Formats: sequence, structure tokens, C-alpha cells
Amino acid sequence: MLGQDTFQRANQSFWGTASDGQPWGGDANSIGVFSISNGAGLVTNTGINSYSAVLGPAVADAEVFATGSISSFSNSNFGDVLRWTDGNNWYKAYIDGGSLIIQKKVSGTTTLVASKPFVATAGTSYSIHFRAVGPTLTANAWASSSAEPSGWMLTATDGTFTSGRVGMRVLTQTGTATVTSFRAGSL
Repeated sequence: MLGQDTFQRANQSFWGTASDGQPWGGDANSIGVFSISNGAGLVTNTGINSYSAVLGPAVADAEVFATGSISSFSNSNFGDVLRWTDGNNWYKAYIDGGSLIIQKKVSGTTTLVASKPFVATAGTSYSIHFRAVGPTLTANAWASSSAEPSGWMLTATDGTFTSGRVGMRVLTQTGTATVTSFRAGSL
């Protein structure tokens, strides 16, 4: 296990230390949009900004499972990151209300790697499973009240990044992302 968090701890500013004992990295313990409230990790913002929360060591092949919701998909999304080096270099699988998307950011420039229609409703809990093995990137998204789809909804090949940290990335304009569970493992 690379990292996991149930977010079951006292209300606080920032995400602090995950339930596995590791401190959250990226922006999660340094930018005030992160907090813990009522057993969930929140990311709240009032301008269009992206934020990262990463956990555990850098690895090559890994997968992330995250469950959460967002109060509005208007210019907002949330998802998992793999092979994260910093805020300008990563792979991300996310939902934006209309699609499941795999994206990469290289030296600050984002590129769409793959996408598939996926209708998501604001305020509804969804789970996202993102995996990177060698150059193969795969992703699933589903309503948390259901089982994960069999097979992969999205598959792409991209060899830009070979290793990095795991975590989540949230883009919020006026909404709040609420994360209720996070789990990542090496493959």
C-alpha cells in the first residue's frame, strides 16, 4: 500500500496526516482551501485554480482509488493523479460532469490523452480508479452506490512520465470537492 486515508479525524485546517500515518503533500498542507470536516477531506475555492494532494513515495506502476463528490461541475472537476512530480507535471483521470478524461500536464502545458462521455451529477458521490502500468493508462468512474464497471472505460498509451507520486487533483471555481476515501498501491 502506497497510501490511504479514510479522513476520519477531527475537523481541522489542511488535510494533515492521513489515516495511514503519512503526511499529505502537494498543496494539501500548505494552501488554505484544504480542510477536514465531518469525516471528509474538503477542497473549497472561489476562483478558478487547481490543487494537488499527494501521498506516499514516488513509484513507477501504481493505481489510485478515490471516492468523493463536487458541489458544482461548472469549470470544476476532480480526479486521481499518478506519476505526479509537481503541480506542472502529472497524469490525471477525472470527471467534469460530462466526461471521464485522462489528461497530462508537461512543464505546465495540459494535453488531453483520452476521453469518453460520462454524465455525472453535482453532489453525487463517485469513485475513480486510475492505473498506470508502463506506458498504459487506464481509468474507470462510477457512482459510488454501484459496483466498479468490469473492464476499463478508458485506455490510453503515453510514455511521458515513468514514475512519480500518487494522489488527487481538484479544479474548483466556486464549488467544494468532498473526498471520503483514498487508497493507492504499487503494481
